[in-house]
Amino acid sequence: MTYKGHLTAKEKILLVLAEKGSCSLEELEKYTRIKRNVLLVHLTRLAKEGLVYRGWGHFGGKTFRKYSLKSKYKEELKLE
Repeated sequence: MTYKGHLTAKEKILLVLAEKGSCSLEELEKYTRIKRNVLLVHLTRLAKEGLVYRGWGHFGGKTFRKYSLKSKYKEELKLE
């Protein structure tokens, strides 16, 4: 990866998920400062690549989508 002073959207998402464990779409939007539609595109691509998995969370009678970094990539990044 080459850096010119800025992280890509994909890198921002992976860093936040590595730090927080799992996040909802709203949390990712808040932490990365990436627009919701762009986040959805990148999260779909990351899920197809097998880096991220999606699950459902339940809180206060509401259901929301939860995104998490797969554990094998956490180990690869030496985060566990």
